[in-house]
Amino acid sequence: MELQAYHSLVADLAGRVLDAAGQVVGGATPVTADSVALGVPAARLLLTGEAALHHALVAGFRTLAGIGRSAATTGLMPMMRTATGDRRPIYHPLVLHLHLAAFEKAYEEMPAGLWSACEDAIPDAIAPSRSIETWADTPPPHDQVDQVLWHSLCVLEQASLLSRDVDVELVESVVHAALSQPGPAGALHPYESDDSPDAWTYRELTGLHALANLALRRRNQTWARRVQEVAMYHLDHTQPDYTTYEPWAVFAFAWSPATSLFADQQLHDVQTHLAAGGPMTGIVPGLLLTDAAYALGQFTVA
Repeated sequence: MELQAYHSLVADLAGRVLDAAGQVVGGATPVTADSVALGVPAARLLLTGEAALHHALVAGFRTLAGIGRSAATTGLMPMMRTATGDRRPIYHPLVLHLHLAAFEKAYEEMPAGLWSACEDAIPDAIAPSRSIETWADTPPPHDQVDQVLWHSLCVLEQASLLSRDVDVELVESVVHAALSQPGPAGALHPYESDDSPDAWTYRELTGLHALANLALRRRNQTWARRVQEVAMYHLDHTQPDYTTYEPWAVFAFAWSPATSLFADQQLHDVQTHLAAGGPMTGIVPGLLLTDAAYALGQFTVA
């Protein structure tokens, strides 16, 4: 399938999943600061460009800024949860990334007051992601590689928005360090004796998702080759439904015809699961599909 066809398919599916989730998010099911549903308005704005969502984007940034200030006080990395109670540290940078990407796409159309409110919130919102500074010169622990890549993506996006070239240099150093210890047969990161297969594979796919975005954003051929190597590893060794219904890295697999069968199966599996699980199980898939559609849209133009 051509990338443009993937873009149309994934964008349509993302829209349907977010529409279904939006019918039950809020109201009787309020969105709290630690809920991954905080990312839904930003995802919808990224997908549709609806000006009516500008205020919700500001509110989301303000909530993320509060999370950042709290993390600075406690010294703990933020955790977010799904409606079913699944709490993971990787959800926070996913939600933050969607806000940054949506703002980058929409800011020229936003009233000055809303635009400046988002910009003012970014430094506090991005504060947890500045933890990557620890890994500028040394590889991160193997069980943090995916989080380091995700937070690197967020720092890179704010660097573009706030014209911080020094942070671009930081991200390039951190990603280089994170990729300096590959896993077996081209995998993203090492497999250690204390790893469970499920946890290791989940980190692989979440990290690959971030790396594909980083490679695309920087037009970095070295990183793009690693994306293909990691994707090929999982085409040969991993079932697409290994992470159940969360289509992590679907863009990375769709990027190359050599690995697109994995993406095809991911899209099939997520639809099958959502048909059985209902709209509240669709929030994370909807966010991931929206991000994939955004990446595919950029790539087809690039």
